[in-house]
Amino acid sequence: MREKRHPLSVRKLFPLLFSGMITVCIAVLIVLFSRYVSGQIQNNVQTDTERQMDALSAGLEQEIQSMSDLVNQVYYQILKTGGGTQTARDASLQDFYRQHSKQLVNVALYLKSGETVWSTEQTPAQAADVVKQPWFRQAAQTIEQISFGSPQLVCREDHLTRVLVVSRYVEFTRGGQSTEGVLRLDFPVSDLDSTLERYKSTKVDYCYVLDTDGSMLYHPFRKEIASGLWEEWSIPMLADTTVQHDHAAWNIQTHQIGYTGWKLVAVRSLTDVQQQNHNLYVILWVVLCAAGAVLILTDLLLLRLITHPVSKLSAVMERFGVGDLSVRAQAEGIGELRALADHFNSMAERIQRLMHQVVANEKEKRHMERKLLQSQITPHFLYNTLDSIIWMIQSGEYEGAGKMVSLLAKFFRVSLSQGKDIIPLRKEIEHAVSYLSIQNIRFKDKFEFTTDIDASLLDYLCPKITIQPIIENAVYHGMEGKYDDGEIELSVHEVDGNICIAVADNGGGMTEEQIDYILHNKVVSSKRGSGVGVHNVDDRLKLLYGPEYGVTIESVLDEGTTVRMTIPKVRETDEE
Repeated sequence: MREKRHPLSVRKLFPLLFSGMITVCIAVLIVLFSRYVSGQIQNNVQTDTERQMDALSAGLEQEIQSMSDLVNQVYYQILKTGGGTQTARDASLQDFYRQHSKQLVNVALYLKSGETVWSTEQTPAQAADVVKQPWFRQAAQTIEQISFGSPQLVCREDHLTRVLVVSRYVEFTRGGQSTEGVLRLDFPVSDLDSTLERYKSTKVDYCYVLDTDGSMLYHPFRKEIASGLWEEWSIPMLADTTVQHDHAAWNIQTHQIGYTGWKLVAVRSLTDVQQQNHNLYVILWVVLCAAGAVLILTDLLLLRLITHPVSKLSAVMERFGVGDLSVRAQAEGIGELRALADHFNSMAERIQRLMHQVVANEKEKRHMERKLLQSQITPHFLYNTLDSIIWMIQSGEYEGAGKMVSLLAKFFRVSLSQGKDIIPLRKEIEHAVSYLSIQNIRFKDKFEFTTDIDASLLDYLCPKITIQPIIENAVYHGMEGKYDDGEIELSVHEVDGNICIAVADNGGGMTEEQIDYILHNKVVSSKRGSGVGVHNVDDRLKLLYGPEYGVTIESVLDEGTTVRMTIPKVRETDEE
């Protein structure tokens, strides 16, 4: 047999379903919010970096403009005027240098051949060396444009100073003739450094400057680079982009500084920023998880208001379905759930009333059926008994007929039993013995009958006229063909807590087909009797006590038949 599978109840399914949906939604929200916050942080990093680079670019361009103004001031106000002697020009250059000594490290004027015309350096460089310098070649090749070279180390006041070389092509008068040359001004790099140091550089957030050749003009870790402790890995990736380096995400941004060709580069670790904002993520996740927990608890409470009354109503309906008609549902829950319980209670009340009515009608029906069966037995016995008396009178056996009439009167006194259908077993046996005596007189001691009765059972109750029909069939059918050797035994004993009444004869016996016919087809024809009594008794006992009680027949051909009646032990309570 296949095991019955119980479907998952609504009380369990709905909480699991809604809790799962809320959990999935919270997980999706955590992922989406994390990505959104990560994107916002990245955008903020880029915006903040751009703002700082704009400020640095503005500061650098202001410094460059100051340098350009000084270069143009020397050219246009001292060299270009063309007035005065060479001595006067040299004096003007000396005055200019003196006035701007805090801003300048060196001022020099060269011919296009590289020869030094004037210089603040104590030992001017050789012409051959000058023309090889990048700043010289760049200035000589570009007219009307100031060139910014790479930082260099120069000796000033017995110590080395890092300077930025600014040069330009110039035309000036020398010996009464117009001469071409290159003007050079050296500016201390410290002014640019102080501007760039406004960007608070760290190992994960810094900026640097490259010139047009890609050489390093400024780097916050210049000393580490010089000593080999630092390598700038971002130079090959100069573009506004996000790259992966050393298992971390980095944001790189570049700005062009004016017309110098310099590049201001900002490098910032997005991974470090994400880690710095880790607490923000934790707070976000905690808030979302707390919101999910609150939603799940609210969901469980709301579902309980719905599913708990439904579950209780289902249990009540299940009990009602298995026969407990007195059970009623409690009106719980909200709205339709209370109405559903009320409607069920109303239906249960109507069904219970109908069931009581059906039970009462069934009892009345069974009572009427028992009356009907008994009414069938009584005329049946009376007909056979009167037939016996008539036969004896016709045979001249008046004494036997008189005794039989007396026994018949006693028989009917017991049968009436003051209108009772259930009588003590003692009286039912007395009734059966009276019948046997009548039949023995009729058949002239054709058979002998004996009794084996447990006296302790005589006060239990028994339906009246139940033994007599069985004995009648034993006499008519079992004793047929017997001559002075017939035997009938009536026994009453307790078996398995019930009363077993047996009538045995030593007649010719019956086949299984005949037994089945007697018990189920009501009639076995005979010229002197019928099997209507046996079937009738069996129906009466089953109607009165249930299908486990009634009549059974055991028979062996040429040996005899035993008919047993089984009834429950019911004590007499109101016998007068």
